[in-house]
Amino acid sequence: MWKPQLSPFAIYKKSVFDRAAKVVDFIYQIGETSTLREKSIPVNIKEISSPEIQAKINYLKDCLRRYRRLTGYGRGITGVQVGIPERISVIFTVDLEILTIINPKITKKSSKKYKYPEICMSANPIIAPVVRPAWIEFSFHDETGSVKHWKTKDDTDQGRIMNRVFQHEIDHMEGVINIDKVNHPKELILESDPAFYETAVFEEV
Repeated sequence: MWKPQLSPFAIYKKSVFDRAAKVVDFIYQIGETSTLREKSIPVNIKEISSPEIQAKINYLKDCLRRYRRLTGYGRGITGVQVGIPERISVIFTVDLEILTIINPKITKKSSKKYKYPEICMSANPIIAPVVRPAWIEFSFHDETGSVKHWKTKDDTDQGRIMNRVFQHEIDHMEGVINIDKVNHPKELILESDPAFYETAVFEEV
């Protein structure tokens, strides 16, 4: 006799949406605001030390720490995701220090590219398999106004993820979200399988 077959991973899916609900009061989601789809405003370098810009940087750091504390996830966050229109991102380094990136400019990209599944705070819990260069080089200003350069070409999984996070956050400054970069909408999936990332690999394309 026929019986209905229930959806798989029900308990885990509930936890995924519960986790997303914990950050709804400070993380903007797609469709809520046009800001996520607009190019961010360059920061006047002379104003980086101003109380207003420093307050925005500190708020971004607080949001990133809060997101990580509430969900156990989160590698980086960009201004537009919390209502700040300037070109500012804060990112956890491999040492769990927070790096502030202001007005980044990509100067070089690897010819080698990888596809890897990404989740974005602002399109959560959608998983998007995104193709990106293995590494990038870019210049930026830190929170003191000093000019810095990222040139790390680490082709380990950790290095690939770090370079990917930088590209993901710089995309946000251009009004681009990871779901925009898939080849076909059919590639998008919801986070539902708790073992999904245990088997996820960087696929060279």
